[in-house]
Amino acid sequence: MKKFYIVLSRSNTIFARLIRLVTHKYYNHTSFTFDKSLDVFYSFGRRNPKHMFPAGFIIEGVHSGFFGLHPNVRICVLEGEVSDADYDIIQERLKPFIANPKKYVYGTFQTINMTRGKAYRSDNHFVCSVFVAYLFRDILDFEKDYSLVYPEDFYKFNFKKIYEGTAGDYTYEK
Repeated sequence: MKKFYIVLSRSNTIFARLIRLVTHKYYNHTSFTFDKSLDVFYSFGRRNPKHMFPAGFIIEGVHSGFFGLHPNVRICVLEGEVSDADYDIIQERLKPFIANPKKYVYGTFQTINMTRGKAYRSDNHFVCSVFVAYLFRDILDFEKDYSLVYPEDFYKFNFKKIYEGTAGDYTYEK
C-alpha cells in the first residue's frame, strides 16, 4: 500500500469567497500529492500566485506559490492509502499534466455546470476538485460523476486527518 495526501484549503480571495457563497462549503480548493512534506503538490488554480488569471494546472507547495504568499490560509490535510497498482495508475494519469502543464486550463464552464449538477467532462479543462477526482476515477467511488466532485466530498472516504490549521504552520514527521 502507498500513501497519498489531499489538501483542502480555504483562502479569502474574491473567487474563493464566491465559490463558498455558491457551495455553502467551508473548503473551496483541493490539491493532491504523494509527498507528506507538501513541498510539491498538484492542482488547478492561479498560474501566477499574485493574479487570478491565467489559471490552469499548477505545481506548488505548502510554503511556496500562493500558500507562500498567504501563509494564513486554512488547510486540512487528509492521508489515504491505495494499492501499488492504483498508485501506478494515478502516477500515469498525472504524467501528461506535469509534462505539458500549459495544455490544461481552468474550467470556468465546468464550475457553472457543477452548480447546476450537470456532469461536464473535458480532456483539458478542470477545476481543482475535479482534477483530483479525475486522478482517482474508478479507484474511489464518489457515487456521482467525478466532474461533480467538490473539495469536501473527499471527507466521505474517512481518510485520516493529519493536520488542520494554517499553511504556514504545517510541519510533518518523517
